[in-house]
Amino acid sequence: MNADPNQVLRNAVAAAVMAPSSYNTQPWRFRIVGGTTLELRADPARQLRGIDRDGRQLVQSCGCALYNARVAVRAMGFTDEVSVMLVSEAAHPELLATLHLGPMRIPTDEDHTAIRALAARHTNRRPFLPVPVADVAPLVAAAAREGAWAVRIAPPQKQVLGALIEEADRLQYADPAFRADLERWLASVGSRRRDGIPFVEKEYGSAMPFGVMRALRSPSLGDRVGQLEEEMVEGAPVVLVLGTDSDEPPAWLASGQALEAVLLAATGMELEAAFLNQVLEVPALRAEVGALVGRTGYPQVVLRLGYASEPLRHPAPRRELDEVLEIAS
Repeated sequence: MNADPNQVLRNAVAAAVMAPSSYNTQPWRFRIVGGTTLELRADPARQLRGIDRDGRQLVQSCGCALYNARVAVRAMGFTDEVSVMLVSEAAHPELLATLHLGPMRIPTDEDHTAIRALAARHTNRRPFLPVPVADVAPLVAAAAREGAWAVRIAPPQKQVLGALIEEADRLQYADPAFRADLERWLASVGSRRRDGIPFVEKEYGSAMPFGVMRALRSPSLGDRVGQLEEEMVEGAPVVLVLGTDSDEPPAWLASGQALEAVLLAATGMELEAAFLNQVLEVPALRAEVGALVGRTGYPQVVLRLGYASEPLRHPAPRRELDEVLEIAS
């Protein structure tokens, strides 16, 4: 195999940008250095200032992208060598990690399975079929390999969690800063933007531009969304909480990599997933989720998973590679 390392890294970035991100903000930038090293940088301009004040979800999103890049590098026959940057030591605080092409290797069956799952994975916000999912051990193991833990919420706990999520929705939709972030990152039908969440996927009502603005100004929107989310939590075959033992930027990056590892494993099991992270965006409610899980550490992500009741109709768009990639001369 005589692969061009520079092209391998370009392909790795193409895989990285397929990762999920909070509100599809895609808050990452990449830089190829020396033809064999890829730098991952956060893009502060894409931070959700009203929702994600400490940047935790921004770093998590970048962790998802990093994991995808690693999957692609392995599938293309190279070892993935990652160095995580400590903010206090970095000359550029936005630099999160570097990915270096290590020695060549023969891709495994697991590598090929992961790259296929990467291309197929998407977020599905619709209700899932009431079909039991008996075994989540592969998902728990996938999180553990990336330095995180995953706990499946038992049926009685889902009722408690559903109530917390309903409360989170009410609190957030009453917050002008939250609504400002939401308005910025929702895309109406016919929009040409390459980021943000297609409005129609949020089930707020009409997806036309006027309908978007009218829905966001409705004083009852938080109640309606909260009730809907509570019902979907209680009806979900699987609800997982992913967490870490610490709550610093390196742990956030690890939780993002663990999240994407779980999502790719779930895709391989023909499961789809939706995020319930609003309950972690309110500090007091995040603490209650931690207590509900019953283990030491910090909840970082809440997911509901199951078999799709209908196919995804409006996949989240992605920016072009040249918008996020720089090649150092």
